[in-house]
Amino acid sequence: MLQVFSGLQAQSYSRMGAKPATLLLSLLLGQVLQLALCHNVCEGTKLSRTPPNINSLRVCVQTEGDCYINIGENYGGTVSVTKSGKSCQYWKSNFPHRIHELNVTQLKLPENFCRNPDKSIEGPWCFTRDPTVRRESCRVPKCGETVVAPPRPPTVKPEERYLKTEVCLDGNGETYTGDLSVTLGGRTCLQWTAAEVQALTKGKELLPQVQLVKNHCRNPDGDMEGPWCYVKGAGGNITIDYCDLEMCDAPLDKFVEESDGRERATLGDKRKAFFNLRSFGNGEQECGVRPLFEKINKEDKNEKELLMSYSGTRIVGGEEAEVASAPWQVMLYKRSPQELLCGASLISDEWILTAAHCILYPPWNKNFTINDIIVRLGKHSRTKYERGTEKIVAIDEIIVHPKYNWKENLNRDIALLHMKKPVTFTTEIHPVCLPTKNIAKNLMFAGYKGRVTGWGNLRESWTSNPTNLPSVLQQIHLPIVDQSMCRNSTSVIITDNMFCAGYQPDDTKRGDACEGDSGGPFVMKSPTDKRWYQTGIVSWGEGCDRDGKYGFYTHLFRMRRWMKKVIDKTGSADEE
Repeated sequence: MLQVFSGLQAQSYSRMGAKPATLLLSLLLGQVLQLALCHNVCEGTKLSRTPPNINSLRVCVQTEGDCYINIGENYGGTVSVTKSGKSCQYWKSNFPHRIHELNVTQLKLPENFCRNPDKSIEGPWCFTRDPTVRRESCRVPKCGETVVAPPRPPTVKPEERYLKTEVCLDGNGETYTGDLSVTLGGRTCLQWTAAEVQALTKGKELLPQVQLVKNHCRNPDGDMEGPWCYVKGAGGNITIDYCDLEMCDAPLDKFVEESDGRERATLGDKRKAFFNLRSFGNGEQECGVRPLFEKINKEDKNEKELLMSYSGTRIVGGEEAEVASAPWQVMLYKRSPQELLCGASLISDEWILTAAHCILYPPWNKNFTINDIIVRLGKHSRTKYERGTEKIVAIDEIIVHPKYNWKENLNRDIALLHMKKPVTFTTEIHPVCLPTKNIAKNLMFAGYKGRVTGWGNLRESWTSNPTNLPSVLQQIHLPIVDQSMCRNSTSVIITDNMFCAGYQPDDTKRGDACEGDSGGPFVMKSPTDKRWYQTGIVSWGEGCDRDGKYGFYTHLFRMRRWMKKVIDKTGSADEE
């Protein structure tokens, strides 16, 4: 539809009490004159303060909502879509693009509305939600110009975004019988009957109903990531890779059976190993039991808040973490220039867990190698070297999930780092447990709280609020949010490989859902075996200091199968 954006509303004519026929010509002429003057006086400083000029200034102020004058420095409307139809990124968020050229807080840039803070000659603009397109001019008309209003995009209800729109495999893809034999990485699958493949699958509990045909992609162990196969990697080593088959999202309860209510465990119980000791290293048996707390039967001052949330009771806690209360916390550190990159967690004496976007994220020019980063363990202070407790270790392998999706929604935001030399566990350095099926089905409920720890690294976090950096490790307790509420809080597609956590607008207790470092752990304490389990990895958020916005985390239980394959180079059908 053709429209002329003049900035004057038709209703104002009738308010004057005059007949439209006698005023129409003069109003239109006056309007044109005022619009012409607007180009010179919208800043309020270019003409003398005479009544006509003041009136023109008022018109300009009223105008800058439906359209913009000159280059749109004063535009104050609510358009949040670019000319090509992309949604705008929130100004207070660094997701997906890091904003370093503007002080968005000082400029008071609201929400994700189009603005022109740098006086671009292109008019109002915004950073886009598309990681491949940093910024773009907005779909805001210029006052006085005849424009063709673009068609509005169809309104899609949040729940409709998750309806199946293309062919996908139900369940885990165990029933797939196609002939695809090339992986996501472009490698050709090895024959299932090959001697080297037979050696890797020997003794493993594979699903008898899955027929391993030729070198076709299959899912013989019920992997949640879908069909896979063995391939030859760099250097001739045999590893696994997933096949390019779309999996239908399914809620977690589709993969777990109901608890019979008889689960009991104590610290003395020997844990069943999930990983191969030779490739995983030590840590599975002693994980989640902190030397300065559980081992001496002592609680930290705030852990009761978590346990009480599992029974519906609420307790207000503190902010600073006690020394050695998170002995699995790791600092991912850049070699040159030396700086804190991300948080991470220790899962064995050889392996570190972090977010994939800490390693690979092109919008932030990230593509780190083993030569770029080191890990620092046993730390409590953010800045100083802690002699006697801290260990600094090089890494010799980085493994990013092959289905990590940085272009759309950071789906499968997970990476593994292998340390060059195993570390010795101490009172300040100790691994966290990875979630079992029982932990996932008994603790991953809306309202149950987890603990997020980190040093509040704002440079590498998704939020850009200028608060003071802490001197020591910080912690915050956040409740898990219902998945439907997570999905309704954002236009980003949320998968079941993610969950979100944070306080709701009507909660009396508040907390920034983006606190802690990206890549750091979201942990929960099991009330049955008294161990700490990492159930999530700090992944992303958008303006997390805003009501109705939450922090998003990688759902770690759903990643266990992949972790086992790449660490053990084998697989097991057991998930208990």
